Amino acid sequence: MGVDLLAYTSSANWMLPIQLKTVGLNGLTVFRKYVGEPVALAYVLLGDQDGGTARRTEVSAYLLTPEEAWDLPTALGQKFEPNFLNTYRFSSLTRPLAEKLEAHRVRPGSWRERLGQLAPPRRSLPPLD
Repeated sequence: MGVDLLAYTSSANWMLPIQLKTVGLNGLTVFRKYVGEPVALAYVLLGDQDGGTARRTEVSAYLLTPEEAWDLPTALGQKFEPNFLNTYRFSSLTRPLAEKLEAHRVRPGSWRERLGQLAPPRRSLPPLD
């Protein structure tokens, strides 16, 4: 399984693969294939200056475990059979979906904390360089 990013400490004693998914004009897709894998999923919703919708003035980023992402359709009451599908596509970023994602939002300066929540280090991480 390929990854787009690798978060790690300078001594490489801690690392977490990250799969990056960008969302421009439409909704987002969640994938069952990542469930159970040691990876984080970063959904980046592009702002209007970067290819996003006119209603989205700034870029927003959300960091989820594969399980959190795959659970989004069920948590929002979508009618689908998660045991038989490999992907679920949200056709648009609805208000309920945006509200669910908000709990996973990562702002500048908070990435390290959120990464540590997803893959706790065996000991505390050193300061970022």
